[in-house]
Amino acid sequence: MSIINYAHRGASAYYPENTLRAFYAGLDMGADGIETDIQRTKDGVLVLFHDDSMERVTGLKKCISDFAYEELLDIDFGAHMGEKFRGERIVRLDTFLTQFGRRGLTLALEIKRAGIEADCLTCVNSLRCREDVIFTSFMWESLVALRQLDADIRIGFLTPEINEETLDMLEKNHIQQICPIISKATPEGMALAAQRGISVRFWGVANTDLMWKAIGLGGDGMTINFPDKLALALKK
Repeated sequence: MSIINYAHRGASAYYPENTLRAFYAGLDMGADGIETDIQRTKDGVLVLFHDDSMERVTGLKKCISDFAYEELLDIDFGAHMGEKFRGERIVRLDTFLTQFGRRGLTLALEIKRAGIEADCLTCVNSLRCREDVIFTSFMWESLVALRQLDADIRIGFLTPEINEETLDMLEKNHIQQICPIISKATPEGMALAAQRGISVRFWGVANTDLMWKAIGLGGDGMTINFPDKLALALKK
């Protein structure tokens, strides 16, 4: 069984996360998937950014939704990782899908704000890359909203661990993937998911020891900040 190597926010161990530079670097390092995060600007543009606050990345104690898209273009999203990255700009979802959709990659799109589900689906469908996409979220209500809007789009639930109750919820809502944190993943949980025909993708793979644990458990993929190390390990 192949394991999808998702560059987590791109090759974010080495490049500013959720930037085009980080995404392309992840592919150069051997990733065959990309994970990223979707929020919406004050004027309704879908952009890629993880945190609730922009402070860690930009130094501004503001939120993405506080700015119009054109205002965000004046803000640097790369310099926090060093001068050589100064000038990196925020990425629109449609730009990302245009550049990385329909290339044989698996694109894990995490919804970070409730209420953007319909716009996300519209963007994915208009760019004809729904076969490449799996939507994920920690917000259960967002996943239910997605399923109500679209009977077939792939969906994954980000959750601490695999258990029977959660798998029951996934089956009921035709959600195809469970995404537990690797530190809590167990062979018993993997067996439960396999019995239901639900795929497993790990998150929180913060070091190579956890990477090897994920490989050993035999999941369908993992998000990882250092896709080069995973690509090398999968060749062995």
